[in-house]
Amino acid sequence: MPHALDRSRFLDHIRAAGEVYAPGCAGHSLLFEQWLQSEPEASAGTRYSGVQIPTVNRFDFAGLHPQARQRTIFLSAELRESWLAGRVDYLPMTYSATWRWLREVARFDVALVQVAPPDAHGNCSLGIACDFTPAAWPRARVVLAHINPLMPRTRGPSIPYSAITAAIEAEAPLLEVPDPPADPAMDAVARQVAGLIDDGATLQLGLGRLQSAVLRAVADRRGMRIHSGMVSDGLLGLYESGALADADDAVVSGVALGSQALYRACGQIQFREVGHTHAAATLAGIDSLHAINSALSVDLLGQVNGEFLSGRQMSGVGGLPDFIAGARQSAAGRGIIALPASTPKGQCRIVPMLPTGPVSLARVDADCIVTEHGVADLRHLDVHQRAAALIAIAAPEHREQLRSAWHELSRTL
Repeated sequence: MPHALDRSRFLDHIRAAGEVYAPGCAGHSLLFEQWLQSEPEASAGTRYSGVQIPTVNRFDFAGLHPQARQRTIFLSAELRESWLAGRVDYLPMTYSATWRWLREVARFDVALVQVAPPDAHGNCSLGIACDFTPAAWPRARVVLAHINPLMPRTRGPSIPYSAITAAIEAEAPLLEVPDPPADPAMDAVARQVAGLIDDGATLQLGLGRLQSAVLRAVADRRGMRIHSGMVSDGLLGLYESGALADADDAVVSGVALGSQALYRACGQIQFREVGHTHAAATLAGIDSLHAINSALSVDLLGQVNGEFLSGRQMSGVGGLPDFIAGARQSAAGRGIIALPASTPKGQCRIVPMLPTGPVSLARVDADCIVTEHGVADLRHLDVHQRAAALIAIAAPEHREQLRSAWHELSRTL
């Protein structure tokens, strides 16, 4: 049986810990966050590791104390101050690589988890955040659980109540991220994407405006499935329209992140860990898998940037390379990068060549690039044909400049 956990005992464990696993998304406990903030000195000498999502998980663990650290696969605006102070350890890894690292290499003194109350079999469901915690908690000496009655009990991974070291049962709000309002520019992109999707397709989408817009655009399809690392409120429209297949596994996801309306519908979702959702063998075995993700910019070689804005890293690759590679191995699958042709300030998102430095997807992984102006199918095209296809979907006012830039660039290749 777990010991009783209160704020004082919790902070005692943190003081004694050098390495702490802290889950992201809605697995993040707001109660534990309050306890950490109540005594920042307890985190001196502690490093927190986890997969905290930019714009979603805004809590800066490294900011708790000048001697605290945070290890992450995403850099974000929320971590910028700690990054500049040298307190952030950034791991440039994909989701699948992060899963293997957590399961096989990393070790923790303490794992923090937020779970549903135990069921009749003595298991505590991980609820709506099943992504990385199944790999991390067995690698910890101590498991501290916030048993939250508001966490839905879902079909997916769980933790035996007997494996928890200490726990507190207390109601606390779950992290909510309602769908963003409709964006006309992204809706126009989504209509082009929808033209690539037939009845019976399986979709993977990232979080944000693109996911919401694409799901609205395909609401008239039938027999569809979702296989994704994350689902949001946009999924509710597919349930309402009857677009989804009539199957228990029509929706498979690692995380649900949205409003209470989505969380109430989570009984219809099959939750799985990243070791399944992002596994190459899993993805290759899904027919007609369409991996649909956004980017910040694409160059005329087909290289994709999803991390850097004005030379500053704002994110990480996440599961993008896993899903694009998996979709290309899927029978009738497509790896789709979708983005508005221009920024809100009118700058072209299709550029001659990305700046020297890391790219999120190499040109050899390019498949299909979509803007509101059309679709550039890059498969089997030579470099000149690729450039022409990408120029054709740029904003019209930028195309001549891109043609001139390609003429000069191609002479240096």
